Amino acid sequence: MGKRGLLLLACFGVFALAPLPVSAQEPASEAAPSALSPQQVRDSIRRARLLGMARNKGETVRYFDLPMQSGLPAFDTMTYPLDGFQNFDPVYQHRDFRLSRGSLGMPDQPIEFMPGRESGFGFRQKIFSSWFYTRYNTPFLQSKNPYTYLYFVNNFGKNLNFFQATHYQNVARGLNMGIDFRVHDVYGRYNNSRSKQYNVRFSGNYITRDAKYRLLFGYIYNVATVGENGGIRVDSLFTRNIETNRLRIPVNLSSAQNRWREHRYFLKQSYHFYDNQKDTIAENNRSYGFITHDFEIEDMQLAYNDQTSAAEGFYGNFFLDPLRSADTTRLMKMTNRVFYSTADMEYIPFGYAFKVAGGFRNEYVRFRDMMRFEDWVQWFPFAQVQVDFADRFVLDAYLDFGFGGYNQFDFSGRVMFKYLFKDDNVRTLSKRDGVEVLLGVNRLQPDWIYTYHASNHYYWEKDWQKSTEAYLQLKFDWKGWWFRAKAGLFQDYVFLKAGGPEQAENAFWLLNVVGGKQLRIGKYVGLDNLLMFAYSSDQRYLHLPLFSLQENLYGIIPIKGLAEIQIGVEVLYNTSYYADAYNPATASYYWQEDVKTGNFVMLNLFLNFQVKRANLFVKAQNIAQGLFGYNYILTPHYPLSDRCVRFGVSWRFFD
Repeated sequence: MGKRGLLLLACFGVFALAPLPVSAQEPASEAAPSALSPQQVRDSIRRARLLGMARNKGETVRYFDLPMQSGLPAFDTMTYPLDGFQNFDPVYQHRDFRLSRGSLGMPDQPIEFMPGRESGFGFRQKIFSSWFYTRYNTPFLQSKNPYTYLYFVNNFGKNLNFFQATHYQNVARGLNMGIDFRVHDVYGRYNNSRSKQYNVRFSGNYITRDAKYRLLFGYIYNVATVGENGGIRVDSLFTRNIETNRLRIPVNLSSAQNRWREHRYFLKQSYHFYDNQKDTIAENNRSYGFITHDFEIEDMQLAYNDQTSAAEGFYGNFFLDPLRSADTTRLMKMTNRVFYSTADMEYIPFGYAFKVAGGFRNEYVRFRDMMRFEDWVQWFPFAQVQVDFADRFVLDAYLDFGFGGYNQFDFSGRVMFKYLFKDDNVRTLSKRDGVEVLLGVNRLQPDWIYTYHASNHYYWEKDWQKSTEAYLQLKFDWKGWWFRAKAGLFQDYVFLKAGGPEQAENAFWLLNVVGGKQLRIGKYVGLDNLLMFAYSSDQRYLHLPLFSLQENLYGIIPIKGLAEIQIGVEVLYNTSYYADAYNPATASYYWQEDVKTGNFVMLNLFLNFQVKRANLFVKAQNIAQGLFGYNYILTPHYPLSDRCVRFGVSWRFFD
């Protein structure tokens, strides 16, 4: 292995908490001076071409890290289409449907069933999952030249400012680093409905010349401050349009505020054992597998402050102070994951008929609030087996198991069978076009908030049966068309109600079918659609809208010298149902059966156009306000935005 290899392996014992997103290999440049042998140069260029890495000025490629990915990633060349450019709100950029409170940056929750969880400590529902940066939504870029991206959205100077700046560049051979900063400030239409967020991430990626060692590292800071008005007091003032000045509509809480703060540090390093007797990185060298170390720290704090007194009647209980609330919860979670894999579990073509990966995950969890301190150490051994038949059929099985701490004897297992379509050149298994059948079962301790919560308004300490979840998923991906159907069976399901958590007395099942496609109809028409059907067999535990859709229909005007202009309409709709309500004191959504929402059409007009490296949009939101009534509410007592006009611009620089 040599002194250099031993030195690199020693890095596995260092928890380097350096900031930054991730890129990949150095730019492949045939003209640049190089100490590599001619064979190494040829192999480097071959590998770069196989991976789709940036080779030309202005070209930028990226990838997103995956849990079981160890080797050189498969890059996607970044494109900058106008399709969907007007959707600056991340809630509407997901391939799932989400329940939101109608104002930019507010808490949201998915209403699509997402199976496949792993064992491990779960704190609570992540209400800013659309907005917060995480390691797995961090793009790792590699650019031939320094890459900068600026994005700005405004409500014509009234009540919205949104700004994002991104910069990445190669700072040394094999090392790419970048920074991404995002801020938004939304005043809202109603009293005490302001939201402010700051999201920052630094990230970096390093890979050695021989491609044996790869390092990803980063730091993420998320902070959100949200005015919690508890919704409007009298819905009829809005639904009947009795009061057109929204600031005059009384709200439940005039001074409440939630502040959520996160620090995240992560590091992932892999070492590839392969025979390089020919001093080359060619793919046909004999490989002895990968050893991978993954490290992450999550440091979170949630603070709820409110000057509301017991006399105002919104909250039923005031355990600590009848005049004000100042509840603070802190959580720190440190995770180490070490595993060996005979080959990269995500890379295609496989080259191996049989792959095995195995290792363990260690979690140290520390929880503190005003009344309680807890800490746990828990271990999760895991294994994965993957069998490839003729590079077309893949059988993949995964199992993990929990020991100690809060998640004693939890387990998660799944078996996936996938047929890969022949004409797809994507080299990442999870992104490859094909037909996939997934069968899984989880037996998990409910998230910590269901077991224990203490604040001025709510207190509970429960001892639940572990929840069991069995699921079957069918996925189909082909040339941009995608479809997934999921059926889940739930036993001992735990959920929140207005007064606290409960456990379902009976088993029940649900069905989810969702799909969509961005497509062009001829040369001058575009259609971007997303449809979902959902059904829950027992409405006592879970409510879902029967049908939901998001549709963008637009006309395309090509102009010589410019990319194109798009003029279109967005349509948002879901059937009426008892949507989950929102509780400011617990910062959580909860089951209710008093108020139905939905069954309204939200129409937005937009104009997208491109000039050189700049994309611009003008968007008129809720243009049908009043045409079909004033019932446009998704979350009970939180109306969506009234009619308004917004504009945005993005600008890209490659030097």
